[in-house]
Amino acid sequence: MTTDTVALSTAWIHQPARGKAPARTLLVGAATLSVRYHFGTLAFDLATHSTAVTDNPVETMTWLVERLHVPPTRLLLWRAEDIVVPSLISACETTRDTLTAARMLRELELTLDGEVVDVAESYGGSRATSFDAVSHDAGLPFRPMSKELLHRSHRTGCHGAIRAHLASRAIGTWRLWLKSRDDAEALIAATDAWVATSPAQVRL
Repeated sequence: MTTDTVALSTAWIHQPARGKAPARTLLVGAATLSVRYHFGTLAFDLATHSTAVTDNPVETMTWLVERLHVPPTRLLLWRAEDIVVPSLISACETTRDTLTAARMLRELELTLDGEVVDVAESYGGSRATSFDAVSHDAGLPFRPMSKELLHRSHRTGCHGAIRAHLASRAIGTWRLWLKSRDDAEALIAATDAWVATSPAQVRL
């Protein structure tokens, strides 16, 4: 059931047009939690990336291209159709680096050709309350980040806050998916054990 499953969370900022500069969508952070069996043992791989105002704005997109280069068998997203996928496409359409955008769109297309699970569908779909509210109701930890805090973290180079938030979202997306299934008791126990014994940055 968990063969090559990846939970993806992203953070983006919309920059309005300023003078001759057109409006842009910046992909300022992403996190992936890969879960797979490795030699009979369940293995977790959590990775994060973020881009601040002083960085090349395409760095996170480049990182995500590499993370999706080998498409997962199953991709877990929260609010895929109305938030995650449109924001990724908008970031590709408005970036000045058209070569990286073309690579991102190609990898995204290959990834979306596989099994894509919008975890929010089990919690109301587009009418679901916020991810944080759903996580709270499910008894799961989360790290909130308002739009204002995201903008401030991006502006001041606070990578830690962005990455901790996205790591929490990726792990929470995986855990919410497990809770929506009837056959996941062993996987829930394995996930809890991994979080409990992992480094502090993933103890959410």
